[in-house]
Amino acid sequence: MKNVSTLIWAVFFLLILPLVGYTVYSGLIVGEMELPGGFKVTFREKPKSTTDSKLGELSKEELEKRQTALEKRFKELEQQANRSQSPPQVQPINLSGTWYAPSGLSYQIVQNGNFMAIQEFNPTYGITAIGRGQIQGQTVLINYQTAAYTQGIGNLTISPDGRALNGFFRDNYSGYTVPASLNR
Repeated sequence: MKNVSTLIWAVFFLLILPLVGYTVYSGLIVGEMELPGGFKVTFREKPKSTTDSKLGELSKEELEKRQTALEKRFKELEQQANRSQSPPQVQPINLSGTWYAPSGLSYQIVQNGNFMAIQEFNPTYGITAIGRGQIQGQTVLINYQTAAYTQGIGNLTISPDGRALNGFFRDNYSGYTVPASLNR
């Protein structure tokens, strides 16, 4: 009986492992699927970089319209940050200025106390995202929206010298998470 059980599992894995390998090779993500014996595998499409893929499909006019809306919203966020009153506490490091990512993207940050507004600039598409955030100690928490009409959160850690921000941006719709490394 033990040999039959072992044979069944061996055949099972000989069939499933190539399927899983092919699926991953094809660009799908293995997640969770329930199989006999408590084994779980799920296949779903690998999320694409939501901003770049969607922006490439837009007409020039539509992209300009969305960028104008983002610019207007960024100015509103900048004004909100400037009006925000932080409770009395130690002044956080000043993050205002232009920050650069290795990908070629740049970020304009306007800060007032613990509040900030941020704008992403893509050299190919122009302004691609805006957001607002709050500095809590060495952590920056950001809510953002993109020209592709997605929204997400950013969670960045300020380096001790204040010259680097490291963490991630995560799209709320797809769950796609992009590591972030910004320097000035």
